[in-house]
Amino acid sequence: MTIDADTGRAGFSLVEVLVVLAIVGLMTGAAYLTMRPASDPVREAAEQMQLDLARAETLAVTRGNFIGLRTHARGYDFLIYENGTWVAMERRSALTARVLPQSVTLLASFGPRSDRDGQVRVPDYWFDPTGANDAARFTLQSSEARWQVSAGGRSGTRISGGTN
Repeated sequence: MTIDADTGRAGFSLVEVLVVLAIVGLMTGAAYLTMRPASDPVREAAEQMQLDLARAETLAVTRGNFIGLRTHARGYDFLIYENGTWVAMERRSALTARVLPQSVTLLASFGPRSDRDGQVRVPDYWFDPTGANDAARFTLQSSEARWQVSAGGRSGTRISGGTN
């Protein structure tokens, strides 16, 4: 800030004004780049499922147990194979049951497995403790978007898709 000795008035130089404008422009650009676009519930559900499947695969290897995934149109949950039977995962586990948003449906690349009574008591897909998992594909869709989550096989867990 400069003070004119003749008039006694204070003011900003052109360089100071330009520096402030540059800083404000950089801050505005950074804020714009970090703002998320309108949320896509299908993508968010697919990203959550991808994360859950990667966690299940890691947990199967680290615990030495089969970790199962049971799917239905409105969501999915996880089971663990202990003492010769499939049981629901503990509540404090990172693998909790997920309910999808109202507009999102889940389709698996395989049908649900049932026992003699027609009751689903075994998972539709499971992660092997050796890490040798079969490939599976799950599709999450709504009228606006369709995303696929792939698990197992050589490529590991991945997500692909987009808006319709």
